[in-house]
Amino acid sequence: MFDVLIKGAALIDGIGQKAKVEDVGIRGDSIVEVGQIESIAAREIFDGRGYFLCPGFIDAHSHSDFNILAEPFGGSKIRQGVTTEVCGNCGLSAAPLLGDYKKQREKSVKALGVDITWSDFKEYRKVAEGKGLPLNIVPLIGHGNLRGAVIGYKNRKASAYEINEMKVLLEKEMKEGAWGLSSGLIYPPGVYAGQDELIELSNIVKEFNGVYTSHIRSESDHLIDAIDEVIALAKETGVSLQISHLKTMGEKNWNKLPLVFEKIERALDEGMDITADRYPYIAGSTGLDAILPAWACAGGADAEIERIRQGSNRKKIFSEILMTVSEKEIAETIMIARVVTGKNRYLEGKSIGEAAQLRGQHVKDALFDLLVEEELDIDAIFFSMNEDNLRDILKKEYVMPGSDASVWGTSGLLAKGKPHPRAFGTFPRFIKKYVMEQKLFEIEAAVKKMTVLPAEKFGIADRGKIKKGLKADIVIFDLDKIVDRATYDDPHQYPDGIINVMVNGKWVVKENNFTEEKPGKVLLKN
Repeated sequence: MFDVLIKGAALIDGIGQKAKVEDVGIRGDSIVEVGQIESIAAREIFDGRGYFLCPGFIDAHSHSDFNILAEPFGGSKIRQGVTTEVCGNCGLSAAPLLGDYKKQREKSVKALGVDITWSDFKEYRKVAEGKGLPLNIVPLIGHGNLRGAVIGYKNRKASAYEINEMKVLLEKEMKEGAWGLSSGLIYPPGVYAGQDELIELSNIVKEFNGVYTSHIRSESDHLIDAIDEVIALAKETGVSLQISHLKTMGEKNWNKLPLVFEKIERALDEGMDITADRYPYIAGSTGLDAILPAWACAGGADAEIERIRQGSNRKKIFSEILMTVSEKEIAETIMIARVVTGKNRYLEGKSIGEAAQLRGQHVKDALFDLLVEEELDIDAIFFSMNEDNLRDILKKEYVMPGSDASVWGTSGLLAKGKPHPRAFGTFPRFIKKYVMEQKLFEIEAAVKKMTVLPAEKFGIADRGKIKKGLKADIVIFDLDKIVDRATYDDPHQYPDGIINVMVNGKWVVKENNFTEEKPGKVLLKN
């Protein structure tokens, strides 16, 4: 007796083989039979004729650590067919949270209605699973969490003693089942770390056969140096490296991509384990204060706000910003995505230039005043990339899709603002635009990039394929109807064409509607 029997769908196994019509039998949380199943003894039979069936998509680069705890839950990922998210990227994770760093995070997640009641990964896991998860989480440990706990936001190198304290924290979390370490080397406090610190921590990750993911130190003017730095670290430590959201930001840097490929592929030829992820859009998104020079952010949020509040500092900070990006680019290519205060909500969806005009201010003063008024809690979208480069990046065999987004929703606190549409559309867009329209891949190759490639990279042995004995994470979709609906102006829109989604043997989406099931787990590395 099967719990669920799916009959007659065109099965894409995940490993790249041509789709073929087969049946899938599920019992409990696992796939127990694949092939031409004659028996119809099942509690539920789903007629899959006319649809494709494939493994659940694995979002290799997610930031849902805190959003996943908000109420009501955000459905933007599971409606895309995502059944597992790799969380804790760019140096910021749900744990450990200690000292001043914990206070900073408590403040930043207040707008989500989330109370931080945990300090380490084990406690976070209990909170998350106790609440109920619609999908699975693969947790990384943020380097920013480690440095923030030990040093805070000080702009200096770590001492040998402090590095050892970070190593102790990391080792504890890895023993509890974390999958690796992430760094965000443009964000405080990670931006202040030296290579020696990152090497020492990566050695711990290597001992546990984990993965080191890195938002590298520059994705624009100093991109080549940043690529050299992260490859050198991987070469010295032997750690498995994932380059986060591989990109070239700013038109003057678009021509650097061939050299980036050359450096990565030379390292691959030398036997190094290097992969990358990328979202299928040419605009990025992060906190607006990421535009500030590193020294202006030292000391934490209060110190940062005090600096940009002062007129003399504003002139100095803005002049340094203009060394990287022009005032015209600031005004025209940066869009305000989300604010916290009601008084500035009318500016969501407006460019910095439009906001300055509406406020009757110079671009510089509008930028700084908004950061002060929102206490730095303001997200922005940066239109700075190139479609030709994006296609070239996505085509690389070592690149997998990753949303670089938190989970969002269409009601409650997660329906506010104008988050990047990648939160709602990454995986359907990858299929619709780059498989169906531009023919960059066959559907089987695209599915492999979204399933087997991330599963093998992170060592998720029981998912990523349709195979007897593996967990029943499954997506059923209509290839002719699949399309992303989310836009920059109206991002809170679920895609079409993803019919059913199963997580651990339970339907979380059925006939385009959410079910009440929350079978997801915080997955532990063995």
